[in-house]
Amino acid sequence: MRTERWVRAGVAVALVVGIAACSSSGSGKRGSKPTTTAAAQPPYKIDQFTVTYVDHSRPTPRNGSYAGASTRTLPTVVSIPVGAPRPLPLVVFSTGIDGTGTNYEGLYGTWVQAGYAVAAPVFPLSNHSAPGGSTIADFSSQPGDVRFVLTQLLNASAAKSGRLAGEFDPHAIALAGKSLGALTTLRTAYLIADHETRERAVISLTGGGDATPEFFKGITVPLLLEHGDADKTVPYKASVDAFNAAETPKFLVTLFGQDHGGAFDGENNASARVVENTTLDFLDAYVRDGDTGLAKLKHDGTVAKVASIRSDSGS
Repeated sequence: MRTERWVRAGVAVALVVGIAACSSSGSGKRGSKPTTTAAAQPPYKIDQFTVTYVDHSRPTPRNGSYAGASTRTLPTVVSIPVGAPRPLPLVVFSTGIDGTGTNYEGLYGTWVQAGYAVAAPVFPLSNHSAPGGSTIADFSSQPGDVRFVLTQLLNASAAKSGRLAGEFDPHAIALAGKSLGALTTLRTAYLIADHETRERAVISLTGGGDATPEFFKGITVPLLLEHGDADKTVPYKASVDAFNAAETPKFLVTLFGQDHGGAFDGENNASARVVENTTLDFLDAYVRDGDTGLAKLKHDGTVAKVASIRSDSGS
C-alpha cells in the first residue's frame, strides 16, 4: 500500500480452467488492534481479524482424500478502518485459486485506508490450505458462499452487541474479486440464476463472464473490469467480452503489457497505481455517491503507455 493517493486528495469453464494454473502468495497479517482516536483521518490505520461462519444449509463436496462435509466453513478476514465514520461501506472481496483472505490486501488495504471495510472469505476448496488440495471443482458453490458471508456480516452489524455491531452500512455494499474470485464475483452479481441484489457496485480484476444470455441481461449494477492485455492465464478478451455484454454503467481499464499478476497487490509500479486509484475512484462514485468519482476514474484510467479506459456510464 502507498500514500500517493492521499497526496492528491486524501463463467466459462475455459476461463476457470485457465485460472487453475495461477496462484499468488499472501501477505503477512497486521499486528494487534490499533487504538481508535476521535481525530482519525485517512489514510486510516487498519484493524484486521478473522471471523468464521458455518453454513449449515449447504455441503462441501468430496475432494481427493477429503471425504467432504455436510456444512461449509468460511473463515473471513475482516479489515476495518480505525476511527472512520460509522456505519462503514463494505466490500466483499473474493480471492483466486490457491488463495488466502490476505492475498490481495496490498490492494484492498488502500480501500480500507480510505474508509471502506473489506471482508475476504476463504472458500472451502479453492483456498491454499484446502483439504484434499486446492481445486476449481467447487467453483459453482462460491457465489452462494459470498451471499452467505454477506448476510452474516450484515446480521452481525445489525445486532445490538458484538464486535461487528453497528459497523456496516447495508445500503453501501460492493463486491470485488481477483482471478477465480473475479469470476465468482461476476457470477454472484450478474448470472441471472445466482444474482445477488444487495450490492451497489462490482469490481472484476482479471475475470470475465461467459458471454451467454444468462449473464448481465437486465442487471444494471455498475461494473468496473480491469485486465492486463498480456494475460496468458485468463485472456484479456474475457474482460472485453464482459464489458461488451454488460449493461451500463460499465468501465474497462486496460493495463498495457501486464499479465495475470504484477499490478493487483500494491506493487511499486505505475500499473499498480492505476489499479489502486481507479478502483477507489469507482467505489467512491457508486458506493459513496461521490460527485467527483467518475471524473477521477476517467482521469486516473488514462495514463500514457500504462493504461487506458473504456466507459459507458449510460448518461
